[in-house]
Amino acid sequence: MKPTNVHQLSERFTDLSDRFRSLWTFYQFLGGVYRHRGQGELPYSYDFQSLYRRLQEMVPRVGMEDAAAIEIEFEQVERELGRIHGELSKIEAGLPPSLLRRFFDHLKRQDEKILYALIKFYLRSPELSPDTLDKLDLLLTRIAESPTEDGRVSVRSTTDLKSSFERLAAFASIPGLRASESGPAVEALRDFRAELRASSSFESLVESGVLDRYRKLKQRLGRNFLHPPVLIEVVATNVEAKNQFQRLYRDEELKILEDTTRVFEIERFLERNPAVGHDELRRRLEAFREWWSKFDAGRREDNLKRDAIVELRRSMHAVIREFEPMRRITEAAQRQVAPDAPARSTPFSPDVPTDVIGGEPFPEVAEPAGEAPRGAPGGGSTLTEVLAPDPLLNETFHRIMFALEMVVWDRSPEQAAHAPELVVLHLEPWEIAAYRSLVEERVAVGTTEWELEAFFLRSAALRIKMDGERNRIQQLTPSESAERVFEILERSGQSLERAREMDHRFQWFIDDLLYSGDTARLEQLYRSRFRFLYSYSGLWLEHQARGGLTPL
Repeated sequence: MKPTNVHQLSERFTDLSDRFRSLWTFYQFLGGVYRHRGQGELPYSYDFQSLYRRLQEMVPRVGMEDAAAIEIEFEQVERELGRIHGELSKIEAGLPPSLLRRFFDHLKRQDEKILYALIKFYLRSPELSPDTLDKLDLLLTRIAESPTEDGRVSVRSTTDLKSSFERLAAFASIPGLRASESGPAVEALRDFRAELRASSSFESLVESGVLDRYRKLKQRLGRNFLHPPVLIEVVATNVEAKNQFQRLYRDEELKILEDTTRVFEIERFLERNPAVGHDELRRRLEAFREWWSKFDAGRREDNLKRDAIVELRRSMHAVIREFEPMRRITEAAQRQVAPDAPARSTPFSPDVPTDVIGGEPFPEVAEPAGEAPRGAPGGGSTLTEVLAPDPLLNETFHRIMFALEMVVWDRSPEQAAHAPELVVLHLEPWEIAAYRSLVEERVAVGTTEWELEAFFLRSAALRIKMDGERNRIQQLTPSESAERVFEILERSGQSLERAREMDHRFQWFIDDLLYSGDTARLEQLYRSRFRFLYSYSGLWLEHQARGGLTPL
């Protein structure tokens, strides 16, 4: 046997072993995806152990037996691996790139060897479809990411990436590009990163169209995006886009929750006053409901689409604009009936911005006798009508009210606490019960029981606010402007000051319950207080570590 033949067989064996590892890893990955989606077991099963033993038994025979006999066995194994690859590809074709992303987000960090095995599976595909290229884009970006202490990601060193990407290009026989071809692409990708960094708000990010233009560029590049110098710029731009989107969306989500509260209040107003509405406004509300459902589903499934965010905001603004003329007419009618009486505003008016519709927030017409508000079987008021306006906590009260109004009132507080609409707030069952008790006016105002119910809600609102501020401080990056850091620390400092005062109130209620012997209420109060102190101390430590003036 010629030495070249032995060498060729050895290279062939190495390739077979690599294919086997890639297929075995991909099979395990698909099984994990199926279990994650609740689909049970994969439709195909393989005896990978027997295949592995067969490969191992071939090792000592290379160069020791007749080359033709070994080659026949090589061909048999290659056909078997090709069959497995084809069957797994059929299953994989039904998985959208978004599912791949969600699966790996769920796993957080992965062994690099696993990522490379999956990448090789895709690169061995006979044809790289647009979906396959999107999946490769995602996996290669995962390879390039390096987590930072602030919860964001950065890009690994260019030297390391260049070496890895060049090996993959050689493996997949990616043709090289001339400088005249790769240069413009590299320059365009760097321009996209600069444009992404310049975006100061989620709205400006969306309206600029930079994400759409970037995606179209990658589509035009096609397979050429795997060319190492281009790929390095692609993954760097992907990381920049991811970081900017997440940073800007955090602020946008708060605005969305504020505006959705306003729209639900308009809906509630129309339910009380059906004669005021008209067909166009109802169509606008239907569109809002549709986009809200998509937005909410995406948020729960961690698969939020940018289009859902954009269209939801458009639908909300359309409802508010359509309702504005009716608000003005209603105000005018009220002034004619009672010229000296000031127009009543909605419960949400103290800190609801009016920049979208202009003027004062819309008024709430008195309800007809005997008609109960939506969701509250016993009639009554809303939370901000019951509790005095509180500039520090109003925004968080809105979040709580909005979430609670989304949960049907016939659920028990224990069931409601675990509802998808409420689980993110981590409310205790007695805090939910306190909300219902207050808005349904079950307890006489000014009594000790009423004060305790109100305190449960105020302390829960401050706890939720402090948790959000702690996360916001943790996510601050070195590139944040001094003004933004000061603003965030100033807000959290106000929360800490209030928390110190509220902790004294906790002790007052505890002493009172110890005196009365109400052990059930006392246990609830202790749990709420311990959770409150946990949030308080967590925010205090983060605030102090960032240089904030922390009240003692």
